[in-house]
Amino acid sequence: MAIQEHLWEFPHAMQLKIMGAADAPLEEALIEILSTHLEDFEAEVHLTSKPSSKGTFVSFTAQVVMRNRDQVEGIYRALNECPHVKMTI
Repeated sequence: MAIQEHLWEFPHAMQLKIMGAADAPLEEALIEILSTHLEDFEAEVHLTSKPSSKGTFVSFTAQVVMRNRDQVEGIYRALNECPHVKMTI
């Protein structure tokens, strides 16, 4: 993901939406990824989840503040490389 930094204002508050299979250890993977890239990330405060209607999938919403372009690119790269992540918005 190439960020055009001139289009962003940092720090930048945003929501990350991440979806995966309900039986995968997605929450643990997200906590590890976001804690690695965001020094102020607290899962209990910044991460919520919602199961799909059939319970097959789960979606997570992470309320985060991005500090710079490298942080944004690093998080999206890690999410894209994670085998438990099916979709990121």
